Amino acid sequence: MKKNIYILGLICLTLILFAVIFKISHWPGAAILLIAGIGSLALIFLTIAYTVAIKNSDDKLLKNLYTAAYISFSIDFIGMLFKIMHWPGAGIFLMIGIPLPFILFLPVYIYYHIKRKLKTDLNFFAILLFMIYVGVFSTLLALKPGLEILNSYAHSTNQLAQANKYLSANALQGTSAEILNSSQQLANQIEEIKHKLLVANGQEMLIKSDKSIDYTAVLTKDLNISLEQLNESGFKKFNEDFEAFSKILKEKFPDSNSARWIEEIDHYRFNSNKKDGPIIATLPFILVMNILTDWQNKLLLINYMNENN
Repeated sequence: MKKNIYILGLICLTLILFAVIFKISHWPGAAILLIAGIGSLALIFLTIAYTVAIKNSDDKLLKNLYTAAYISFSIDFIGMLFKIMHWPGAGIFLMIGIPLPFILFLPVYIYYHIKRKLKTDLNFFAILLFMIYVGVFSTLLALKPGLEILNSYAHSTNQLAQANKYLSANALQGTSAEILNSSQQLANQIEEIKHKLLVANGQEMLIKSDKSIDYTAVLTKDLNISLEQLNESGFKKFNEDFEAFSKILKEKFPDSNSARWIEEIDHYRFNSNKKDGPIIATLPFILVMNILTDWQNKLLLINYMNENN
């Protein structure tokens, strides 16, 4: 039985190793490998190893040690998986899982050593190092971008929004009517998406009387969005309209800089690993607002770029 457990553990670690390689390289299948590897490690391997260890031991203290280890590390590994996959509840898992090995497993382990009068050996230090590694890795996953970085996004978003007001109010008469109307319509759609996202998260008070948004206040809110929320706010409809618009634009102006801007927008609308969903759905809320406002800026600038065509 022990041999089978070792084989299962090796399979789990191999899956995790390949998952990391696929994730770093942005290859398809990374999400499946991560779920299979970390999920099987936390839910199958640890459960089987714990069950076998409990059955083969008559030592009550040792059973308590096995139980503390099983609870601590299974919650920690599940929290890692939830965080990497951007699933709801990841913060709660990590909030519980990060300190758990140090406040539950370590005291039980030290107590077991003292009661059984065991000498401090390499196993003791190996376990300490492993716990430190898990703790540091989990903490890094839990960290959010620094306030200064997010503040810079809020500032740039405000600046972009001001520039967009000017561009929208001073659209050039020489611009192709088809392009002008389509780009303005898409920019308006994006503004509606931003408003609906704020309302969906109970933050409608951040929308000013002139319909502009207080992006600095958005910065202070710990908001999370999902692809479902984006689609319900009009993101899916925007994608459909943008596809038609970009096709017309490429046909009319195949050699213009607009093709590069469309590629930049597409980068966040999609993901190299299609199963992970669009990149924009995995970012902090202020970054989502920044990207949407940048899209508006690019769409409105297209009017000026093509004024003589």
